[in-house]
Amino acid sequence: MFFSNLFLYVCISITASMIIASTPVMATHERGQLHPTKKKKNKIEIVYPDNAPGIASNFKSRLGINGQMRPAHLVHQGIDIKGPVGQPIIAVADGIVLDAVVEECWGPTIVIDHGTAYDGKKLIALYGHLGEMIVESGSKIVRGQLIGRLGDNEHNFKCIYGVRHLHFQIGQKYRSDNREHQWGWSFFLEDGNRSLNPHLYWEGGIGIITCFNPKSNPKTGYITYPVPCN
Repeated sequence: MFFSNLFLYVCISITASMIIASTPVMATHERGQLHPTKKKKNKIEIVYPDNAPGIASNFKSRLGINGQMRPAHLVHQGIDIKGPVGQPIIAVADGIVLDAVVEECWGPTIVIDHGTAYDGKKLIALYGHLGEMIVESGSKIVRGQLIGRLGDNEHNFKCIYGVRHLHFQIGQKYRSDNREHQWGWSFFLEDGNRSLNPHLYWEGGIGIITCFNPKSNPKTGYITYPVPCN
């Protein structure tokens, strides 16, 4: 009888563990709703709309836009999206332009303060490796507004690595001075090595890339895709 009860206890424990392990992890997101985090092996599963350009190098990836592996201590702090010459780049949320400058490694880069996210964190976005900047420092912008375009300068700046693309990155601490020994993302952010994961802030939910829709009525605290969806 003892061994029968022990066997039954083990079976129940294993079954319960399997149920718990298969339960989707939930997180509070926009408007207090619960969304599955879509985690798979501790990674967020990315869901694309059919018409959204893909991400060529993802957040925290060690695979660079040029196909080369990054050192372990230099994992990607943003997302890279390839595009043709003239590819429109649009604002992911309302905000104020903090910078629109040509950095020696990153090339033309726009920095926008998008206010506070739904979780209380600041959203300071970098739109790097542009060809053309259409806005200037101090400009007030709205979600979906055209702020720049990709160019044919991918061989002119080391940090673009010969592959035309947008580098989109979110930090919380803007660097306004003491830049003389800084380059790349550190020229713009004090916390660029601890950047926020954009996939936590899409309007549609965690991991659900959301295209800008001019007919929608979004609220503050979340973002849409930095390139138009065709």
